[in-house]
Formats: sequence, C-alpha cells, structure tokens
Amino acid sequence: MGLTHPVIGVSPAYFISRFSARFTPGEVVTGLEDLAEMGFQGFQLEVFHPETLGDWRHRGASLVRRASADLGLKATQFVAHFMMEAFSSREKLFSDIGLTDMESVLEIVRPFDECGIVTVPLGAFEAPRIPREQDYRDLFDRCLEKVGKLLAMVEETGRRMALEILPSAIIGGIDGFMRLCDRLGAATLGLNFDTGHAWASKENLYLIPAKLGRRIVGTHLCDNFGKENLSLRPGRGSIHWPRLLEALQASGYEGALDVEIICKPEEARDEYSKALEYVTALLSHGPGP
Repeated sequence: MGLTHPVIGVSPAYFISRFSARFTPGEVVTGLEDLAEMGFQGFQLEVFHPETLGDWRHRGASLVRRASADLGLKATQFVAHFMMEAFSSREKLFSDIGLTDMESVLEIVRPFDECGIVTVPLGAFEAPRIPREQDYRDLFDRCLEKVGKLLAMVEETGRRMALEILPSAIIGGIDGFMRLCDRLGAATLGLNFDTGHAWASKENLYLIPAKLGRRIVGTHLCDNFGKENLSLRPGRGSIHWPRLLEALQASGYEGALDVEIICKPEEARDEYSKALEYVTALLSHGPGP
C-alpha cells in the first residue's frame, strides 16, 4: 500500500543553488516557472539577507504572489533565515534583533493566504569562553522570552510559528526544543523538521516524528552521512528514507514534503528532478523493507 500523497515542494535551497544566497524576487519567479515545469507543487519563501527586506516588501512579495498563483504553486512556509543572527551570541540574544524585523516578515507573507507557517532558524550559538551554570540559565531564559514574543506576533496574524534547529543551537537539539516548548507553555510552537541538521547532530532521526507528533509543521528533506551538515539529495546519503517517511505519516504529519538540496547552479534542475522522482516513487510504492 502506498503512502499518502502530500504536496511535494522545495525549500529555499533551490533558489540559493540556482542564483546564490542573494537571489532576487525576479529570480524566484524564474525559478518558479522551472519548478512548475518539473512537476513540483510548492515552494518556500525566504529572505536570506536583512538588507533585501525593503525590496521584498515594496514589490517582491506581490511579484512572486502573482507568479505562483498563475503557476498553481503553493507557498508552504516562510523561512526568516536572516533572523538566525538574533540567536547567534549573547549580545545579539539580549538585543531587539529579530523582534524589530518580524513585522516586515509578516508584511511580506500577508499576500500568501495559504502560507500558514513562519519559520525562525536557530543557528550555531557563540558560547561564552567559560560559561557558568547561571550564565546558561540566563541565556536560556532570554531565548525563551524572545521566542515567546515572536510567537505572539506571528499568532496574532493567524499563522503558526516554527523553529528550525541547526547544529550547536543555543537550546541544543530536539530534546532542547521540547524543553523550550514546555517552559514556554506553548502548545502551538512547531518545528520545521530539517532531516540533514538532525542527522548531522547525531539525533535518533526515526524517533523524532513520534516524539514531536503534531509539532512538526514543515520539512526540509535532505541527506548526508551523519557527519557533516550537508544538504544532499534524498537517497544520496545514509538516511533510510522509506522508514523516515513512514514514521512521519504514522505521526499524523499532513504538511508538505519540501526537498532541500545545495548544489551547483548547473546541477540544480537534474538534482531536484531526481529528488522529486525519488520521493514520489516512495509515496507511490510504500515503505518497502
């Protein structure tokens, strides 16, 4: 028996691979045309650099909205990649960085009615040279406070906020995310499940869907060999994809399956086409052995 067929889309890594991290709204439109031709159904919005916020607010969002609507592509989430800086050091954690930018993020997302998720990545944290117990408590409490404020801003617009946990994030891995949710008392805070980050962080990947259940609200499906934090095409690393997709389905996940591959521009179409074919085949034929 085959697995349920959700929307299959791409993460912002597609646009980064095609056009670099400084991709423009116009380049996103070009990329969307190719994605539709390949057979993808969705894509993720992203602002990578804060200095491009103005362009996205003033013309970029409406330009991409028109193109995606014409092509029948669904925006599955918005990844506020640039906000990762807000959680990268003590100085930035205790500043208003991130809080002051969320209004711009929500303005960009506004035209995309179907885009119900705003993801804030937590990247590597620069720890104090010799942190004490109280230092960690203060840092975690401030992280908790900042995430709580962002969560309130996102939920006020009727959307759901997710975190994406990169290796060496201030809260740790999946268990740290669960602790943060418990401390915050936020039943709605979600996770954008990046399989590459989790695998490179030595997480027990196949337990994560059961541990988090409905808290998983989005995906970045990429592969590696459990060592470097790479974003390879699903099937090119050591993740057992039939098992993982079945675990996701068993947890009740009903969101998009968004592929993430970082590759050379000239390889992007071939790599993403193969990924679409691979994931579609797994969904059609079932988990297998």
